[in-house]
Amino acid sequence: MMTSSRRQSHANVNIDAVASSLKPITAVVLSAFAVLGSAHAADVQMPSDAGVTNSASSANAAVSFDTTFLQADSMQKVDVARFAHSNLVSPGVYSVDIWVNDARVAHDDVRFVPAANGESARPCFSRKILQGFGVDFAKAAVDTGAKHGANDDALESNADECVDLGVAVPGATVEFDFSEQKIVVTVPQKYLRNSARGYVPPEMWEQGVNAGFVSYNANAYRTDGPGVHSTQEYLGLNAGLNLGAWHFRHQSSVTATTGQTTTFDNVATYVQRDIAKLRSQVTLGDAYTTGDVFDSVSFRGAQIATDDRMLPESLRGYAPVVRGTAETNARVMVRQNGQVIYETTVSPGAFEINDLYATGYGGNLDVTVTEADGRTKSFTVPYASVAQSLRPGTTRFAFTAGQLRNDSLQTKPNFAQITMQRGMTNMLTLYGGAIVSNGYLAANAGAAFNTKYGAFSADVTASQTQVPGQNAMHGASLRIGYSKFIDSTNTNVTVAAYRYSTAGYMSFSDAATLRDAALHGDDTNSMDRERGRMQVTINQNLKDHGSVFFTASTQHYWNRGGSDTFFQAGYSNSYKYGTYSITAGRTRNSDGSMSNEIMLSTTIPLGHTQHAPMLTMNLSKNGDTSNLQANVSGTAGENNELSYNAYGTYGQSAGSGNGNAGVSGVYRAPYAQVTASASAGANSAQVSAGVSGSIVAHPGGVTFSQTVGDTFGIVEAKGAEGARVTSAQGAKVNRSGYAVVPYLTPYAMNTVDIDTKGTSTDVEFESTSEHAVPRAGSVVMLKYKTVTGRAALIQAPRLGGEALPFGAEVVDQNGRNVGVVAQDSRIFARGLEDKGALVVKWGDVVEQQCRVDYELPKLSGKAEAAYLSVQGHCVSLK
Repeated sequence: MMTSSRRQSHANVNIDAVASSLKPITAVVLSAFAVLGSAHAADVQMPSDAGVTNSASSANAAVSFDTTFLQADSMQKVDVARFAHSNLVSPGVYSVDIWVNDARVAHDDVRFVPAANGESARPCFSRKILQGFGVDFAKAAVDTGAKHGANDDALESNADECVDLGVAVPGATVEFDFSEQKIVVTVPQKYLRNSARGYVPPEMWEQGVNAGFVSYNANAYRTDGPGVHSTQEYLGLNAGLNLGAWHFRHQSSVTATTGQTTTFDNVATYVQRDIAKLRSQVTLGDAYTTGDVFDSVSFRGAQIATDDRMLPESLRGYAPVVRGTAETNARVMVRQNGQVIYETTVSPGAFEINDLYATGYGGNLDVTVTEADGRTKSFTVPYASVAQSLRPGTTRFAFTAGQLRNDSLQTKPNFAQITMQRGMTNMLTLYGGAIVSNGYLAANAGAAFNTKYGAFSADVTASQTQVPGQNAMHGASLRIGYSKFIDSTNTNVTVAAYRYSTAGYMSFSDAATLRDAALHGDDTNSMDRERGRMQVTINQNLKDHGSVFFTASTQHYWNRGGSDTFFQAGYSNSYKYGTYSITAGRTRNSDGSMSNEIMLSTTIPLGHTQHAPMLTMNLSKNGDTSNLQANVSGTAGENNELSYNAYGTYGQSAGSGNGNAGVSGVYRAPYAQVTASASAGANSAQVSAGVSGSIVAHPGGVTFSQTVGDTFGIVEAKGAEGARVTSAQGAKVNRSGYAVVPYLTPYAMNTVDIDTKGTSTDVEFESTSEHAVPRAGSVVMLKYKTVTGRAALIQAPRLGGEALPFGAEVVDQNGRNVGVVAQDSRIFARGLEDKGALVVKWGDVVEQQCRVDYELPKLSGKAEAAYLSVQGHCVSLK
């Protein structure tokens, strides 16, 4: 198989070595000038960078070189005939990336079939494969029949036969980029099935490999003060095991405190897998119910629930569908708050745009349709959303059955819960659900509306609670929500909610607590029962003059007087040297107590370099207590692997003051993260230290890493110790050739790049970028092809001193091409064994070949030059 010609080199070479290695490159550049100056008129078509296209003649047109500029002396002939075609591709199977209209859709082995004599082989795509890429042959058949007067019998051939895409689909092309090892398929949009932006076919979702991991977070905290000497130690564990499509997870912690009993907490244990056809996750064990309709609660049991991460990013959240009609091939532009957020070209007739990205709580959409003759028409689509809003045609559901998890309860009830949401139109979303439990029933029904006056949601929940020894309690709760972005004033009413509950209404969690108290003879009148709650948050952007916000909430109860009320307002802005903000708040509790707080904050960069620290100052006052704090924080290291913070505070209360100062730091090493802190005041001192990370077992062995998330990847790059994973701060390839990418986004295209700086010069990367589309919870392998071996610059004239022909091909004992002959019989070769032979070929007959035997010096174990310089001779094979 042919390998990629792209190689990653290193910068740690001396000037002489660079100059020497550039000689063959210089010769090739000169040959390009020779082509421009003296190629025959009929041969001036330069080879395409793409390598292989449907029009092979353009990609592989031969060029004629004038070798005058390349003559080393009058006696030496320069054979450059082998460079007359660009990257000729031989028939065979190649592992390549496949891109369709600038979107990567697959990485697969593709068969290249023979073409005409002297032309590169072309990739073979069957009708079935192309349909999987989204090609709509039905639409193409209509146009090809109309243009060429032919039927589509050719398109109905065997689904596994090669299809000439350029013939079957007007305007379509297939190009092979040899250097990048990727096939680029271009198809006019009208011949593709509609798919949302960011769509990744489920066929590309990777189940990953069988793997296991243990993540740990250990820290110790010691406090010393007058008569107090306390130490607290904590160890948190998160373990996982992936077997096929099932993912086992366990979370627990151990806490030990001076003078107290060591405690163990089993946080959660569960197994999970996805079901792509239902766009959902199945969970068995400990988890939480969804909070879309009812309040979320912890349970132990089974759940199947929709996972919106399986949708393309452009279909997540709520955004309206834009519908209209075009009279010609028209351009459609969608603006929001004066900014263009979407633009496309549509064919004559009705059009529909259903993949707008969700943008917070909305803002009306201004749509402009520009016809081919310049005529325009505009209309507005209302856009505001609340949490319950869904796109038209989208369904979200969840079904849960199990036992309520609440350690404060002596008797934990079993329950079943079902919820459903459905986007009906741009204007309407319907939702509802039900809960059935021991002594408790609840049902919910509601709707969300998108109007030009904002987004509204309203629902009613009715409940019945059977309290042991008492009469059944019946009640209802009304919930109303509102959201609106006011374009004219740039005001965002992000959350406005009101809830009123009758005296007999109980939420599931409250009902379980009340029933548990009644069952065990505890006081049932001490529990708060909410009567009403209201909250609102308003954000106002003042453009160049900063922004202000206001938030307020109030809550009152049935079984006690008074209310809990909270108000807060703030202003923030930037100035030449940094930013500043001021915040004021008031809290009033139901017992009548009140507190006021005001805080002033400013942040100033201490310099203009990449690692310049930031100074943050905060002044706060709460009643008779005031506090001043100053922080200096920043990062250090080539890859910002070190973070630090130093602070000082001074507080004053009731006429007396005290100060405190401290430092903390975080170091992100390749295999763990280390933290430390220390502080001291007039009467106390504190020190702490911690370490966190993960131990991952995978098919290649065991790898230590920083703390991993639920979905992560394993880099395999044999021989590339020291290579850095650019998307994971501090992560590097270890001695065994593995590294861990701690976080990957499930059901989305993840690109992971490798920085080769710091690796051995005896390693070449065929590619430094790989892609993965992991399923949620999976561990995927990212394999980077490397070529290992030593590098050498070999000067090997023929016996008698005759120079080797410039441009002659050089292969190793396995027939692998390692380069060409440069000036002065020099050969730069990489991937060499310690001892071996190279064959130089400038023709097909034995008289035009010779052999160079070499033996490289043994490795000293010390830092060596980028490559060795070796002298030898090329001996005839006759």
